Amino acid sequence: MYLAYCSDNDVFKKDQLRNQQWSYRFPGSGWITCLYRIAGESGITVVSGDIAIENIATKQWLAKDVYVIQEMESHMGSELLALGAVAFLISCGEAPLYAPSFYDNINHIAKKFKFSLGFGFAETLSHAPESRRNLQFRFPSFYLEDLREISAWENRKKLVLVAANKYKTKQLFMPSHLSLMNVLRQLKSVFWQARSALYKKSLTLSLHDHRLEAIEYFVNRNTLGLYGSGWDAWDELPIAWSKRLKNRINHYYLGLCQNKLETISAYQFSICFENMIWPGYMTEKIIDCFVAGTIPLYWGAPDIETLVPKEAFIDMRNFSSFEHVDNFMNSMTKDEALAMINAGREYLQTATGSLHSYEGFAKNIIDLATAC
Repeated sequence: MYLAYCSDNDVFKKDQLRNQQWSYRFPGSGWITCLYRIAGESGITVVSGDIAIENIATKQWLAKDVYVIQEMESHMGSELLALGAVAFLISCGEAPLYAPSFYDNINHIAKKFKFSLGFGFAETLSHAPESRRNLQFRFPSFYLEDLREISAWENRKKLVLVAANKYKTKQLFMPSHLSLMNVLRQLKSVFWQARSALYKKSLTLSLHDHRLEAIEYFVNRNTLGLYGSGWDAWDELPIAWSKRLKNRINHYYLGLCQNKLETISAYQFSICFENMIWPGYMTEKIIDCFVAGTIPLYWGAPDIETLVPKEAFIDMRNFSSFEHVDNFMNSMTKDEALAMINAGREYLQTATGSLHSYEGFAKNIIDLATAC
């Protein structure tokens, strides 16, 4: 058996992610590194899609022995299937806000595969044949060795946010810096709204404005450490948001985050707002908090309490304002905080929680393949 990982991203070609150093440069991809290693221990060969195509073309491999793991609409995956490879697993690590074309065509694309792995696929593909299993995407985000001792609660700063400065909204707006690129971004959004009803709906479910509101509130109270790309540039934000935030954030923006787990472990709480509200859409944000031992302020998947223990996070839906949640955090005792942190750590030790580790995620893929 051969496993071929197919993505149109050049990073995933020519077996580059066989080396673990690549996975640190591309968060979320570490499971592929582990897939090479763990599969090898089981006598299974893993390669990138382009290598598999070459090996079939040169008659080193038979196409029927190649199991395709395809990321979204990969041309390499389609080429392998046309050659006679096995449609093993289709996956998507994005929400419809960022992959509208894939979600619009998901039933057509996924119907060939034995397994479908993504956010909300169980609902989106509810009419799939019994021969295909729709799996909840347990976003992989850490190596097991990252689970280290939790730092002392009383020595930490209060609140952190690690996120890129992204902004999507349904309405056209005047950006703080008018450029051809910014105009094209909005025209692209208008195009997709006209083409995709799902994308248009996704924009109404975006949490970007709420994330900015959280930044504004906690910066005004001198309690936020802000990391991530784009917070020193305001090109993509509306003028109104730029005026509200630009001069206030400068002192609290601490630059790019070189090691997220190390950074957030120095804080008691972490703002974890997904890019949008979507069933099953739980990314690395909350899992990183469990690993680092900080308490997440979570807003995103409407079914979050079915995905992780409700005792392990602060659910923003339970609060009427940021002042309300701020008072809740300030009133939390050390024992209450550590109980919440331990609940997150204990979840990672369960069979389901272990799937968020790169090793556990990769092993699950191999178990599915060998059971076929």
